[in-house]
Amino acid sequence: MRVRRGVFSAPIIATAVLAVAMAAAVTAAVMARTHRHAALTAALERVLAAAPPPSVSKDTWPAVRAFYAQRDGSLAWVRGQAPSGASATAIRVLQSSRDHGLVPRDDERMAAAREGLARATVRGADHDATLAAFDVELTAALLTLGRDVAVGRTSPASLDSRWKARRRVPDLAATLAAAYGSGLTSWLDTVRPQHPQYAALRRALASLYDDLESGEAPEATADRIKIVSANLERWRWMPDSLGNRYLFVNIPSFMLVAREADKPVLTMKVVTGKPDTSTPVFSSEMTTLVFSPYWNIPESIAENETMVAANRDPEYLERNHIEQIESGNGDVRLRQKPGPGNALGFVKFLFPNPYNVYLHDTPSDNLFAKTVRALSHGCVRVEQPEALARYVLRGDAAWDDHRIELAMHDGTESHVKLPAPIPVHIAYFTAWVDDAGTLVFGPDVYGYDRKAKN
Repeated sequence: MRVRRGVFSAPIIATAVLAVAMAAAVTAAVMARTHRHAALTAALERVLAAAPPPSVSKDTWPAVRAFYAQRDGSLAWVRGQAPSGASATAIRVLQSSRDHGLVPRDDERMAAAREGLARATVRGADHDATLAAFDVELTAALLTLGRDVAVGRTSPASLDSRWKARRRVPDLAATLAAAYGSGLTSWLDTVRPQHPQYAALRRALASLYDDLESGEAPEATADRIKIVSANLERWRWMPDSLGNRYLFVNIPSFMLVAREADKPVLTMKVVTGKPDTSTPVFSSEMTTLVFSPYWNIPESIAENETMVAANRDPEYLERNHIEQIESGNGDVRLRQKPGPGNALGFVKFLFPNPYNVYLHDTPSDNLFAKTVRALSHGCVRVEQPEALARYVLRGDAAWDDHRIELAMHDGTESHVKLPAPIPVHIAYFTAWVDDAGTLVFGPDVYGYDRKAKN
């Protein structure tokens, strides 16, 4: 057989030329994409190196930069020369803020910006800068919403200067970077409070929105939506963990509940502070109880009530077993001796706090028959002091029921350290879901609902 060398057929030549052309086209496309990526990355770097845009708060700006650092400086919501599909998902996340009781505030602005960029026909450096700014602002909007959902949009001090937020801000940049992609729609669930009540109130809120859309009692339903939203905000101020075993006093329900693994094990009525001597909201740990306590009468009560009564009735102090104690500097303070008439009853429960607030017994048992029990000077009176003493001393074999009873009526003050500290949470929730799954509303005794904003 004869072999011809150096001669190629036309089809072979055409194929080779086409392959070369295709390779060149691919190379050109890759180079173009590389150039586009470099241009956008440079535009992003310029945005991040500058001051925060007007729409981005100084609190959010460090998290924005941290988010892009975890992405090695690449844009998140732009692909090529237009907003990506991920940006549409991000905007839907912004629109879901009402599911957490928050008024949407960035979704319409970002949706309009996305639509405008998607229709843009002019390309170039200015367009790159606009895309980078859009990307950063959308990231900032997400991180702002994440912070709002995590720790609140407002400050508890706006309701009461003594009320402090107790939840730490999660690492929003890291959680958003980890959720980027398929996990974005559930990202807010990773940063929200994990308390069962928060989830239960969200379900109740969704039902209220359904009622509102169906036209059912629109005015009343709208009011309830505002109240539930305000209470969701208050859960964002609570500590991440209440403890495995803890005491929970809810001022508007006038109830104390001891819970273990979030199940109620002891429930009783309480009396809380009057509106002008309100009980503060805070968390602490009970460490001590005092049997047969003295009552060291606070100066304001001594001046405005006790001495006024004593001036009208010379025998008032003696009849009420109140003694005057002189201090080293010549000041005189009043204290009431232990006994049946003592204002603290037969036992008080101490947990360190700057407000000098504690739980205690009371001789005025008739007050527990009232529905609204905002009647104290700020401390919390408990309906079942013996039961509470037994509960907090559980685990100390030396304190059986008989010894507790004797100590309460001994007439001699005695301090007893608990076997282990017990978390105590004094809270203010005017809406909650009870253990039967029913949404319950309590009285806004201190007017905090009226002040609430979301």
